[in-house]
Amino acid sequence: MRRFACAAALLVSSAVLLLAAPRPTFTLGVLRRDGILIPFAAYNGHAWSAPWPTSDTSVPLPIGLQDVPKHWWGPIAPTSSWTAWMVSDGSRRPLRIDKPAQVRVFCGGHIGLATDYKGEPVDPGEPTVAKDALATAGAADLAVQPIPVVSLYSADAKRIVSTITDEFNAQEKIAARLFTNWNHPYGDNQRARIPIELEAFYRLHETPPKGGDWLVSYVEAIRRFPARPADQGCGLITWVRGWVIERADKKPDIHVTAIVTYCDREGVSFMQPLGQVTIDGEDYWVYQMSSWRDEIYTVARMHPDEVRPVLNVFGGGCPKDAVR
Repeated sequence: MRRFACAAALLVSSAVLLLAAPRPTFTLGVLRRDGILIPFAAYNGHAWSAPWPTSDTSVPLPIGLQDVPKHWWGPIAPTSSWTAWMVSDGSRRPLRIDKPAQVRVFCGGHIGLATDYKGEPVDPGEPTVAKDALATAGAADLAVQPIPVVSLYSADAKRIVSTITDEFNAQEKIAARLFTNWNHPYGDNQRARIPIELEAFYRLHETPPKGGDWLVSYVEAIRRFPARPADQGCGLITWVRGWVIERADKKPDIHVTAIVTYCDREGVSFMQPLGQVTIDGEDYWVYQMSSWRDEIYTVARMHPDEVRPVLNVFGGGCPKDAVR
């Protein structure tokens, strides 16, 4: 009996220790090519938040790091070390924070942090700056993995185009009928005969699902229409983007949306994958969605039943009628 009681006590103690195990706390930021870091997301061990101020010129710029309000940093200490996880090759490097900096993002201002990183030269006339890395501070054991890119010339690329074709056509039909005083010059059957071109293909896992496995893919695809005389050389396109969830022995769940526009891609948003993090066995993608006039930083939970954004942070933008 005594031996049983000791064993039971040991099991209870182990369970308590497991329950009490600290959960990771950290802050994420985008590292721009000009060396400016913009923190945008924080995880306190239980929930995501956006404590750093978003694009807003009315927020005063702190003079030095010691003047940055403590709550802006989220769950990390202001003196925490930062690591940059490079998008280009998945490598990492330490990042030294120098001082607060005010930067322009499209038509607004954003408070960031100047760092010791310097990438390729940037054009100061551009409305925004490319992102070279996802930066992390806080949990020492937090690892950022690259989001796998699938070749557009692979057999899987051909397969995914076939998978989304019916939904592509359905969403295109919806988008074409949203206009009040305009009719698409190509009918439903004419449009369906024009091939779909895949332009971006990112995938959570590297192999198709088997058994109980599941697979999440993000796709961007386009259908190009011949330019008519009135189009001045820039013909219509249908742009589709979204998610495909595949599970063994089940019909794929396809969640895509379409927009009908011209070849200048007005109103089109593109994904830039920044990295993937795993917290307590759950996978999260971190990425930027950007168009000609704005950018948004997103953290999304990847799940066999859905892809759910848990945080969307406005990075900056311009009004629709602003001159580019």
